[in-house]
Amino acid sequence: MTYRASLSRPELLDIRGPEGEVTRGADQDWYPDPWQRRAGCGPTAASVIFSYLARTHPGLEALCPQDAACREEFLALMCRVWDYVTPISHGLNRPELMVDGMAAYAGSVGLDLSPALFAVPAARTKRLPYEQAAAFVAASLERDCPVAFLNLHNGLEKRLDWWHWVTITALDGDNVTILDSGAELEIDLRLWYQTSKKRGGLVAALGVDPC
Repeated sequence: MTYRASLSRPELLDIRGPEGEVTRGADQDWYPDPWQRRAGCGPTAASVIFSYLARTHPGLEALCPQDAACREEFLALMCRVWDYVTPISHGLNRPELMVDGMAAYAGSVGLDLSPALFAVPAARTKRLPYEQAAAFVAASLERDCPVAFLNLHNGLEKRLDWWHWVTITALDGDNVTILDSGAELEIDLRLWYQTSKKRGGLVAALGVDPC
């Protein structure tokens, strides 16, 4: 089965910079602290997801009450999210840390979120069929919720950075659209899934059937 799904309003992911420049999504290099800039891909991805949910899902406005289209205000969100989606010594290197951090941040603003996790084991022989991963992504996007994606080894997909979180905004068969460092690009998710040599994961903030 071929899965296709995308966010309903991707333009809400655009953020204006101080000189009027526009990025799609955020960049961890905006963080003020060197360690945050080095290890902040996870909280940055979480902030992008929270800002989008706050503007598209009634009742979730508290996830990001400020103007997410302005970089200064978005950075304030990133710094708050850091306190809950907090990298450890090797970064946010387990998808469970994203699940727990997202739930904790939501709880801090009075909301109850139960993020779902699709874990990708390091051993390829233990991975579920790719179609189940694609179904997980599609289910989240169909709920108009971006997907946090952890890649610790990019395998043969050279357009990904190692040891890195990005945000998935669309799925078309084997290809996904991701946000990384304020830019939008397309990668082959199946290629990554079948050739990555380390564990990884997909996290849906609103919770979906974990397949």
